[in-house]
Amino acid sequence: MSTPAALLVKVELDALKENASLMGWSIEQIDDLTFVLGLPAKDGLTYHLRVRCDGYPATPPAWHWFNPATGRIDNRPDTPRGGNFLHGNGVICAPWNRLAYKTVYSRGPHSDWQIGAWQNNAYTRACRTLGAMALRIACELMKSYEGRLAA
Repeated sequence: MSTPAALLVKVELDALKENASLMGWSIEQIDDLTFVLGLPAKDGLTYHLRVRCDGYPATPPAWHWFNPATGRIDNRPDTPRGGNFLHGNGVICAPWNRLAYKTVYSRGPHSDWQIGAWQNNAYTRACRTLGAMALRIACELMKSYEGRLAA
């Protein structure tokens, strides 16, 4: 029997897959609550994210930078940097990323945000679905991106 999180992720992931197809992004579903998304940056590099959605929508997904060749997550050379959003500590700085919360992830930049209230955080803006979150990351990779983090 599917969990409520898995049912919602299925609906949102179906829409994200359709958008990914139209945008030329790669997407692979790993299990009911996990997928890998590949997004291009303005310099032609592709960055991958391994996204875990357990507890969604009560808690936001965990957006990990991912290297599909090595299987490593959150490795600095596989992580983009730029602006305030592609944070220098290797974490996407957004309320809709579970890893941005210091209470959840040691590298999370925010001890001032409440994870249970992520959808009400003013910085969430319109990013309340997996598709909107992916589009926001894609926009940052084309706008604020400045290259890879140093090793």
